[in-house]
Amino acid sequence: MSNAFGGTTDDVWDRYIDLLEAAPTAAFGITDYFSCDSSFELIARYKKRYPESSKVFFVNVELRLSEAISAEGKSPHLHVIFDNDEEHCTADKVSKFLSQLVTSRTNSAGAPVTCADLVTLSDFEAASVGFRAVVEALETVFGKHKPYLLVFPAKNDGVKSADQGSPRKMAITEEIDKGCHAFFGDAKSGEYFLKTNRYDGSIPKPVMAGSDAHSFADIERLEGNVANFPATWIKADLTFRGLSQICYEPESRVFIGDEPPVERRKAEQPTKILSRLGIRQKPGYKGEKGIWFKNVDIPLNPELTAIIGNKGSGKSALVDILGLLGESRLESHFGFLSDSPRNKKFKQKGYAENFEAEATWHSNTSSKKNLAESVDTTRPETVRYLPQNYFEQLTNEIEIDKFRKEIEDVVFSHVEETEKMEMASFKELQDLKTLQSKDETSALKARVRQLNNDIVELEGKSAPHFMKGLRAQLASKKEELRALEAAAPAEVPKPAAQTPEHQQQAKIIEERTGALEVLKAAEGKVVEQISQKKNRHQRLISFKDGLSNLSTAITTSTQTLNETAKGLGLDINAIIHTRIDITAVDAAITSVRAEISLLEGRTTTEINKQTDFTTLASLPDIRAAIDLHTSWIEELRTLLSAPQRRYQTYLDKLAAWNGLKLAITGADSDPAPDTINALDQQIKYIEEEVGDKIDEVRKARTELADLIFSSKKKILKFYTDVKSSVETKLSEVRTEDFSVQIDAAFVPDREFADELLGKINKSRRGPFHGSKNPEGVLRTLLNDVNWNEFSTIDAFAAKIVEIMKGNDDNGAYSLEEQVDPKDFYDFLYSLDYFSASYELRLGSKNLDELSPGEKGLLLLVFYLQLDTDNTPLIIDQPEDNLDNDSIFSILANCIRHAKKSRQVILVTHNPNLAVGADAEQIVYVKLDKARNYKFSYESGSIEDPAINNRIVMVLEGSQPAFVKRRLKYQIA
Repeated sequence: MSNAFGGTTDDVWDRYIDLLEAAPTAAFGITDYFSCDSSFELIARYKKRYPESSKVFFVNVELRLSEAISAEGKSPHLHVIFDNDEEHCTADKVSKFLSQLVTSRTNSAGAPVTCADLVTLSDFEAASVGFRAVVEALETVFGKHKPYLLVFPAKNDGVKSADQGSPRKMAITEEIDKGCHAFFGDAKSGEYFLKTNRYDGSIPKPVMAGSDAHSFADIERLEGNVANFPATWIKADLTFRGLSQICYEPESRVFIGDEPPVERRKAEQPTKILSRLGIRQKPGYKGEKGIWFKNVDIPLNPELTAIIGNKGSGKSALVDILGLLGESRLESHFGFLSDSPRNKKFKQKGYAENFEAEATWHSNTSSKKNLAESVDTTRPETVRYLPQNYFEQLTNEIEIDKFRKEIEDVVFSHVEETEKMEMASFKELQDLKTLQSKDETSALKARVRQLNNDIVELEGKSAPHFMKGLRAQLASKKEELRALEAAAPAEVPKPAAQTPEHQQQAKIIEERTGALEVLKAAEGKVVEQISQKKNRHQRLISFKDGLSNLSTAITTSTQTLNETAKGLGLDINAIIHTRIDITAVDAAITSVRAEISLLEGRTTTEINKQTDFTTLASLPDIRAAIDLHTSWIEELRTLLSAPQRRYQTYLDKLAAWNGLKLAITGADSDPAPDTINALDQQIKYIEEEVGDKIDEVRKARTELADLIFSSKKKILKFYTDVKSSVETKLSEVRTEDFSVQIDAAFVPDREFADELLGKINKSRRGPFHGSKNPEGVLRTLLNDVNWNEFSTIDAFAAKIVEIMKGNDDNGAYSLEEQVDPKDFYDFLYSLDYFSASYELRLGSKNLDELSPGEKGLLLLVFYLQLDTDNTPLIIDQPEDNLDNDSIFSILANCIRHAKKSRQVILVTHNPNLAVGADAEQIVYVKLDKARNYKFSYESGSIEDPAINNRIVMVLEGSQPAFVKRRLKYQIA
């Protein structure tokens, strides 16, 4: 009907086929109108001209429906896309379908005319078919197998064009929506068809954008750069089974636009995505201890890879090896590569040393190790690996403190940048929040713990291994920079002169793009200003509190000395004169609050194209202007020619690339933490200044214990503030049975008892002599300590010092005989052996009351839902001890969320994770012990028939067992 290719000569066919082969498109739907002859002819000619081509073609029969649903009464078109596997769908069967499908026309004898009977152009122009007739004809020819998809337009007389004022037409529209598998439309149409309220009982359905190419001039649309003809990306195998997957995963499997996020992530973060894992035998190994890994080369998907297999099949071996190559800090929890004398398996002599492994990244860099080697802790950790037994130990009662630390790390990543006050870690921010002023009247106590922390930190930095770690981290960053520079966007020349209108549009876009970059730079400066001012505000508050405590201390000391003064006939008030005026402090606090308010508040009621953007100073105003420019530029781009759009796309990618480069190198002045410049400065600081700094800090160390405690309590408010942002993210996975609350409290560190007793010489006489059960003595003293009440902590410190100055049957013993007094006092009165921490509740249970499975689920949710780290996340069998409902309703959804922003590699034996989370890749592994421990594997997608069969056999317990369970559940 709309064929404008210029005939059907061999030259036309060849030109058409050559253009399709050269196009970036991988799969085509070739459309015939009420026919399939030309579609099958194209496929035959294509195979002959390009027998080795990887292109895939689907026959698409387009039909005009008799049912009009728009207000204009136009007949909409229905598409039937057929399976391209001749085992399921042949040309004869498609032709038979057309011969069975009756049109609305009759012949001269009054008999119905089928689609196969249409001959002339007027026949085709006048023909139409009923939607129900199409469905019935398909069912008659193909039966239950259904090797086809029904696709209907969203617009252009399609579903979204339906006459809402006509109940009859809306009813027809609903039936068509119910009966179709997918729809043709744009990204906005895609959002509509994902809704479940289109009609009662509606389900999400996929939308694809088509090129609608009816001429050679239209072929340009296949690149996805022509306005109103965006590219459609489908994440699936290049098969009809793969195409069909979009019906089950319409949101995650289809993307309409320039480039899916995962493709951009591969280009922008090549050092954060593993591309393959190789394991091989060392040259000369004859297999004396088993074949094990021989020429293993497993590709890894950038999103979710699920590793499956029967028990003892080598699943944990693969992730342990990845953990080793990624320098995981949890090596002590490895299972297959365990080095524990009690659990040494593959690493016993004669095994691991005969094998080598290599992990390759998308940057084409690699990490190699012999399997007998250990993790190098001086090198950066490049993967986040959570071994199976890590959860078992982490979720035991004695490991609760580690559990809290894991949660704190994840929570900190969600703190608003302006609230981090330029701190790089949760601990640094906590230290800032609890920092108090110096108190000259109690100089020996005022900064004990804080300065001791500084000393430990400075001494740690001066240690050789720390410098080695920094240099390794710097080398890693430089490699990251090299990889990024190698992946620089290919230059697209600025297009030659266009029409005056296009030139004007391009000039405006260039101006607005420049203005947008200026606004983004201004946004960064304002964020930095806000953070600095909040830092100053917090220090002013701490300073004011210190002055208040100083006043209280002076008053208390004066009262104490007053009795002595009276006895000497002196007037204490005539001797001591104090005046603390905080007027200037209050003025400074008020001033900085006003400055913060101006920077964080809206000062311009409306931001529009006429606004003078150079006058904007507040963060909301600047961000509103950025949003306006972004939409403004997108609006202008739709008017550009294809070359100009390609050039503008290149400029966008170049700007993003430059931003990533700056994030790696850091600014020349005041660079961000962990950038190349920051690491260079840190190394220089350690080499030139740390020694003098250690000497300086050692000169001063005191702070009153009650002031330290009061300062530490202020962190509790910070925990409460952070809680809201965390709960917002957790609400996305909240169910009736899974609701997390976060409270804050002081808790002692796990190492506290060991550390305190470690300071005591238990071979000397005293209450903690080795023969007197020192652990029991300490437990008795701690029974009366309430860590949220300073008075009980102070009483504990006083009591322990008192009893160590006591006596026994052999006479008195001194504190100096048992400990270094200065070290011991510093420890006791620094109050650094307890800290504010999260107390988590799952429903009505607090952390101590949760089962190991519940604790494990809670930690996994934090990693998957909240962790902002972008290194690969590798998890070994997270579903252990969890019920299936929790796995499907919570964990699978969290995995879907996590794989959008980081690579996830998962060992599992549960179908709710592998299939429920829609793994992009399944790796089936097998370790055949009967064949000298031969390791084998198969890799593919869920829709791959061979892999699909492995999933059913391993995860569902065979096809008959799966079907039998389904029948028993009475599921249709």
